[in-house]
Amino acid sequence: MNKLKWTATGLIVVLLLVMNLMIFDKKESAAVEAPRLETAISQVKDFTKKWEVTGTAYSKNTIEIYQNNSLGSVKEIMVNPGDTVSSGQTLITYENTEIEEELRGLKREKEAADVRADHFSSQVSEWESEHSSFDEEKNSTDAKVKMKEQLSNAELQEALAENESSVLSDEISELEDKLEALSVKSPADGVVSEVNGTQENEPIMTIVGQGNFELKANVKQNVAGFVRTGDTVQIESANNKEKLNGTVQTVLPSDNGEMFTMTVLVEDEAAWVEGQTATIILSEKLAEKAVSVPENSILKDDGKKYVFIISKNKLYKIKVSTGVDQDGAVQIKTGLKKGQTIVLNPSPVFVSGQPALKK
Repeated sequence: MNKLKWTATGLIVVLLLVMNLMIFDKKESAAVEAPRLETAISQVKDFTKKWEVTGTAYSKNTIEIYQNNSLGSVKEIMVNPGDTVSSGQTLITYENTEIEEELRGLKREKEAADVRADHFSSQVSEWESEHSSFDEEKNSTDAKVKMKEQLSNAELQEALAENESSVLSDEISELEDKLEALSVKSPADGVVSEVNGTQENEPIMTIVGQGNFELKANVKQNVAGFVRTGDTVQIESANNKEKLNGTVQTVLPSDNGEMFTMTVLVEDEAAWVEGQTATIILSEKLAEKAVSVPENSILKDDGKKYVFIISKNKLYKIKVSTGVDQDGAVQIKTGLKKGQTIVLNPSPVFVSGQPALKK
């Protein structure tokens, strides 16, 4: 009888030990399991704002092109009197030393980021080599843990440097595009009747266009500040069922200095009467081709803003600077590039290097 009791007791102890081991393994497994997080992809978005002004129709087809100091200084005038020009043809090119200087600075920063990425890539290779040749019998467990920490840190630094280099590449491309865009294009087909150069208070050139009517509108300074010669606008008129296309010709200060006179060439054929009014729809480019993320992906910490990205099944905390906030999307000025996986509703307890998976 006693032998049966001891046998039963032994079986119970064994069962308890097995159950404890199973529970312990389950907890350990849960502890290291990477959480699955809601994510989104950083997108390229144009942030714009619509403005409406009233214009009055006048019969005229003379286009005057004035110097645009906001683009920089005039580099070259591409046409001569008597030349026939077409809509969109480059008339004047500008140079901008500020953009060129900023571009040089970004290229230096990218070179430094590439050097760091190469350095940490070499460290990753070294630690991976040591890990593969690690001798469990000759070396201690602490040495292995330390080696894994060194490897993880090198991987993190390499990823951060590569991300910085990639972001800088996008910013460099954007500035190079801006340099290429430093030009004024013809707003319409026509013939160059006069080229005056860069004389003060004189148009650089005059073009006799093919359009018959233009619209004149008085606009406030805040509107005149973003409108540029050659901008495309839309026109709504009571006499036309569909919207018409127009091109901004000039934006000049009025005599009192508080308002500006904007002229718009009507591109589409339509029936107009002298003095007829129409609505001109302008689009203000708040941020063009900007990297954007959902508003709920921004984490604020100690007055600074961050996002978490997932790369190679790990979280990385990236500091960002933001711009326009519109319709639930936020412009990212620096810190990210398009196409990166962004964590939505990030927790302040997340840390860089933490394992994570997309839902």
